[in-house]
Amino acid sequence: LAFTFIYGSAGLLNGALMSLFAFELPPVDFLYSMQGVILAEITVFTPLVMRPLMAALRQIDKSQLEAASILGAHPLRVIGQVIFPAALPALMAGGSLCLLLTTNEFGIVLFIGAKGVNTLPMMVYSKAILESDYTVACMIALINIVLSLGLFSLYRLAASRTGVRSQPC
Repeated sequence: LAFTFIYGSAGLLNGALMSLFAFELPPVDFLYSMQGVILAEITVFTPLVMRPLMAALRQIDKSQLEAASILGAHPLRVIGQVIFPAALPALMAGGSLCLLLTTNEFGIVLFIGAKGVNTLPMMVYSKAILESDYTVACMIALINIVLSLGLFSLYRLAASRTGVRSQPC
């Protein structure tokens, strides 16, 4: 509902652009398309990356940053050799979580109303509920499960190679 209020044909963005530039028709019309789904997923999943990233950045010892600058390190070198290695585990965890959730996302595509956007969960829904073709729906769901497990395995492999350790809550 919030996306329709902001990006819809009578939403805030189109209303502002139409009043500023005297357009007769709404200039922004992407809400029910792949771009609208991508924007919605970015909006929903960004906190899942930002929260662990901010926690990782807070744990960086400020004395390391001060020592690097006192020793004459260029700011890009400080980012590359101090900040990025500390943030990499959080980026990998948040990014892989977002990728897995995006792969399995059903609600955003359904509620945005993007009829032309076809994802694996939407295909399962379409085959099972709309067409009652349960065999094909199960096969697509199985492909989705295998894809998700493969992506998770890739994350675990990358995490083990970079030295990222899982920590209990």
